[in-house]
Amino acid sequence: MADTAHRARGTVVPFRYFEPAKRRATQYEEVTLHVQWDPKNYAAQGWFNRDINGRPAWDEHSTALKATDWWAYRDPQEEWFRPYVTRQAAIGGSIERNIASAKRAGLFSGITPRWREFLAGHYAAYRFPEYGLFMALCYAQREALSDVVACPIVFQGLEKDRHAQDIALYCMELESAIEGFSDERCKTLWLNSPVWQPTRKLIELLIGCRDWGEINFVINLIHEPLVAALFNTELVLRFAPRHGDSITPVIAEGAESDREIRRNAAAELVRFLIAQDVGNLAIMNAWLAKWTPQAIEAARAMAPLFEAVEVPVQLFETALARVLADWRTLLGDTGLSTPEGVLA
Repeated sequence: MADTAHRARGTVVPFRYFEPAKRRATQYEEVTLHVQWDPKNYAAQGWFNRDINGRPAWDEHSTALKATDWWAYRDPQEEWFRPYVTRQAAIGGSIERNIASAKRAGLFSGITPRWREFLAGHYAAYRFPEYGLFMALCYAQREALSDVVACPIVFQGLEKDRHAQDIALYCMELESAIEGFSDERCKTLWLNSPVWQPTRKLIELLIGCRDWGEINFVINLIHEPLVAALFNTELVLRFAPRHGDSITPVIAEGAESDREIRRNAAAELVRFLIAQDVGNLAIMNAWLAKWTPQAIEAARAMAPLFEAVEVPVQLFETALARVLADWRTLLGDTGLSTPEGVLA
């Protein structure tokens, strides 16, 4: 790629196949950009692998969103495979060490009966929405129109799968440590409990959605800051320690650190898309109006979970208000508008 004359003069060598976001290309850019090819870039031979209906490997009609250059986006985390694996291994190691420590100290016996009931039932059931999001993100990452856009979606899908597995494995540890503990009813709760039906509907609609941009947007700008934050942050992280549970917050914090990174990536994508084509703003605001009422319904349906672990009713409303305030700030920071009437 290097220009021989530039090298001989000792000057900065320009890249011919992409423009770095800053003065010098980063390792993230070097290993990520243009791995996913397109005739608009360097696939001069055109699409050679169309399907039976003539659809190319990646199709601009796969989303309502438009961009003149999908490869101009940059993930604020600048994460690629090796640092991603290192970060995920650190999260897994932290969970394993804390579980081992709790076993040695006999801490599981100090978990209150109400919280044990919560862990065996509704917390165990939380693996299902997480796995459902993994399935939705699998489709979104496959259809995303550039490698730099797809990579954060790929990583988020893997994170959701990991979190679902973290919950399942933790329940297995609890079964071995606490006599009579069993999560066998968690699937029935997911399928039938009124607490979960609005969330299940939301997840299933996302799995069935066929606009990859819409899937990514709804997960990161609606579901995660509203539904997931209410359950994982406001309920699990805040109240597990009050019930003698020191391990579940470690698992929840691993999911929270993932969520922060993906939220930043998605917010930057929103800003990028508005800059690329102002028409994207109307599309994303329409998605907010369409999906937010379902997310609010799913969040409000979780009120009985707070009551079941002896959290005063007013604290649920406080928790929901805090989540909504953070969500409004997120939308404002990205240039989006809070949908009218959905919070009434």
